[in-house]
Amino acid sequence: MLRDVMRETREFPNFIQGEGEQLAELPRRFQQAFLQGLQQAHKEMAQEFRQTLLKIVKVRYPQAQRLAKKQTRELDDTLMLRDLIVRMSVTQTIEEAVTLLLDVENEDEEAE
Repeated sequence: MLRDVMRETREFPNFIQGEGEQLAELPRRFQQAFLQGLQQAHKEMAQEFRQTLLKIVKVRYPQAQRLAKKQTRELDDTLMLRDLIVRMSVTQTIEEAVTLLLDVENEDEEAE
């Protein structure tokens, strides 16, 4: 199966016909591609979580939409976003929701 994946990779035929140095470089290139894929997947997951949170806020507390967008625009911590989704889902009042959103800055600073 791995060989099939490697054959489908655009650069693989160049490595097969190349010299030994190029063959030795193959695993490093795949590692780099894998890490780039993981980073992209993380970004996409964070974006999905942000969109989910904004939908919850839109439905439950439309008055807080602007604050939610502002507070989560740069937030990439998927664990924090997931926690925020759960906590926002169980808030009882707009005041709780606003407090939760305002606390995002403090929690994000503590995480760094």
